[in-house]
Amino acid sequence: MKQKKQSKNYNAPALDKGLDILELLSDSNGGLTQAEIASQLNKSVNEIYRMISTLRNREYVAFNEKTDVYNLSYKILNMAAKFEPVKTLTSRAIPLMKEITIKTNQSIHLAIFTRGKILLIAQEDSPSAFNYHMSVGANIDALQTSSGRVILTFQTEEERKRMLERRKFYIKLDKTSNIKADNLKKIESKFTKKTMQKIYKDRFELVKSLQIKGVTNITVPIFDYSNKAVAALTIPFVDRIIKDNQLNIKQVTNVLVSYGKKLSLDMGYRG
Repeated sequence: MKQKKQSKNYNAPALDKGLDILELLSDSNGGLTQAEIASQLNKSVNEIYRMISTLRNREYVAFNEKTDVYNLSYKILNMAAKFEPVKTLTSRAIPLMKEITIKTNQSIHLAIFTRGKILLIAQEDSPSAFNYHMSVGANIDALQTSSGRVILTFQTEEERKRMLERRKFYIKLDKTSNIKADNLKKIESKFTKKTMQKIYKDRFELVKSLQIKGVTNITVPIFDYSNKAVAALTIPFVDRIIKDNQLNIKQVTNVLVSYGKKLSLDMGYRG
């Protein structure tokens, strides 16, 4: 059941006050006194006294008795350390990926960008006896894959430039790469502004596989709260000869786009 959009009537002033204090301290390098916190939040010292005391008792803030300064405590840091983005992503993606394979009768994989390459972090085979399977843990040059092109498209220009520079850096370090320099240039030449504009407009990429004949990649971006693509879902569409109740490529694309939006919302994306 869909939750109704919360109105201002459901605000929790005390919680808001506590979060305001934590956010303020997170932006402060040397910490703040109680008077400074009150001043910057446009509150009286009395208004925030109980809240600061509670945060201190719960060990969310630390207090230096010599300087009367409050800082965020290591408890916050420890809580953040327990948050594993990749683990969160896969745990939320896998149930949806299973549903997609059942609905489309196609395999699907989830990939992220790391060290200038695309890393496959999850794979689900279709119920069919004939599958296109990618191995979890596989590393592929970012521009050789639809996943990489889609993830790169949905970044800021500055971040995309940084990611592409990292790609070149790691290519130079990779002594095991079998890609020749001429082939690398050819691959790079296909990732143009026009290519990105089309991906950005469509919100997905549908393209013949750059590596396997007979396979068409359908790839959608997965966003999180940062509004940037943090991963990509790809269906390597196999057009089987026997097509008993099989969805066509357009129908499969629609299914993938729909689930991509759902997963993004689960990851905190609000578009």
